[in-house]
Amino acid sequence: MFEKYFNQAMKWIEFPHFVPQEELDYNQEYAKRITEEKWIFYRWREDIERGGWIQYSDTAERIVAHGGLILEICAGPGGGFAPAILMKNYHANLMMSDLCPTVVREWCHHFKNMDNPPPNVEYAALDVCHLPFIDNCLDVVSGRGAIINIEGDRNQALKEIYRVLKPGGLFAFDYIYVSEESYNQMPVQAREIIKERYPTAFWDTLDIFDQLGFSNTETIEKGQWSNKDDESTLADLCRSLDTYLTFSHFVKYCIK
Repeated sequence: MFEKYFNQAMKWIEFPHFVPQEELDYNQEYAKRITEEKWIFYRWREDIERGGWIQYSDTAERIVAHGGLILEICAGPGGGFAPAILMKNYHANLMMSDLCPTVVREWCHHFKNMDNPPPNVEYAALDVCHLPFIDNCLDVVSGRGAIINIEGDRNQALKEIYRVLKPGGLFAFDYIYVSEESYNQMPVQAREIIKERYPTAFWDTLDIFDQLGFSNTETIEKGQWSNKDDESTLADLCRSLDTYLTFSHFVKYCIK
């Protein structure tokens, strides 16, 4: 479904790779745990069998109603909005993507080994800051917990998302940022280390949207959220520093 829209050469190893197949040094332990502890299997079971996906039902419904090709960015072990999207439409044309090849491979293996695998799901290891798609080709880009976990220039990533969306395309994502109160309560050394690695975690505005040109945006406040028990490289870094982050949380729907 997506291949004709690629604008970069790929390495095909089970699925398209637009980043190195080997995990980066700092990511190897995280990738090992994903595989050995079967994070994706258990997160899927939590979402589907125990109804965890329902909390994202409204967003998934809007994504599915928009229709067309859906790129889930920075899917991570939780799959982003994908589990909820598939519960709304098991035949959705969906690409699971992440910068971490292990994440993508484990989702690929998980779905393909199911008794009734979703029929229209594809996979790619890619960098959101350099999306491997031609201009104006995707109907939806979605991301749950994605924007905060982008490694690199987030403004560039948002520009790339806008570029690949069709006119009238939907960008649906939730956005979290560290509240000023939480930031001030953190140990100084810990917050400086985290800020150096994930500077956008402490960015509480999205002024870039005024420059991108979305024709319509809608923001829905969701309250606060903590990464104390999350499974991500950011959460792992926080735990290694004996701290955690408290975020303000909202969902944004943007039409190109």
